[in-house]
Amino acid sequence: MYKTSEIIRFITITFGYSWIVWASLYWWTDLPIMAVVIIGAFGPSLSGILTMYRLRGVAGVKHIFQKSIQVKMSWKTYAIPFGLIPFIFLVAYWWTDRSGALIAREPWWIAPYFLYMLFLGGTLQEEYGWRGYLLDALQSRLSPLLASLVLGGIWAIWHAPLFLMAGTGQANLPFWAYGLSVMAYSILISWVYNGSSRNLWSAFLMHTMFNVMFVMVGFEAEEGYPIGLIHLMITLWTAAILVLWKTYGKLNYEPLEEFIPSYPSVTHRIREGKE
Repeated sequence: MYKTSEIIRFITITFGYSWIVWASLYWWTDLPIMAVVIIGAFGPSLSGILTMYRLRGVAGVKHIFQKSIQVKMSWKTYAIPFGLIPFIFLVAYWWTDRSGALIAREPWWIAPYFLYMLFLGGTLQEEYGWRGYLLDALQSRLSPLLASLVLGGIWAIWHAPLFLMAGTGQANLPFWAYGLSVMAYSILISWVYNGSSRNLWSAFLMHTMFNVMFVMVGFEAEEGYPIGLIHLMITLWTAAILVLWKTYGKLNYEPLEEFIPSYPSVTHRIREGKE
């Protein structure tokens, strides 16, 4: 069982690092806004790695890194981020009845954007924390649905400072619609992650494709209200509800045996003179 105190510590470190770095670099330096966002976005992964080291030492850190490079998955698992997710975004795009999206004008940008989003656009900076540690911790205590909603809410709130910073992708979007979209997507990621036996690479792909499609389709309104984001939110929740219905609310979750020994934390062993 994951301790509540460890979960709170993870969240505190995550928010503390990201929010302080974002605020400091944004207000007191002349760095480009994207550099500010990238540097601050490492909060979740840094916190996840530190938490796993605190709990299980080097073996814990190696464990989550190994989970993130297990690229051997079923074709059905790959079909979701590369097939279903683009389809969901395109439905929202069609519903919005707008033109000029990058995916329609220059679709070849998908490949370079994929690499950028994977390494610098959020995935690598966040997923060692969100799914590498926090989702497993929450699912050990809550139902898969509630765990996904809690994680989604935390994930959305973590992004809040970006809505106050000019030049970010969130600056011109309504926070409530973005937050609800993230919560729905958190359910979809949990479904894929659990279904792949908690393969972190699957969560990497889901996170990356969300960011890629968000840029390629674009939901910021040049004039008026960004109705496209509302349509995306509704489409994502429709998909999430269908997944919940199909999996009877379990999101493919099955308790798994620990892949690495569950021994006392590094701090505890030091105190007892064992390290």
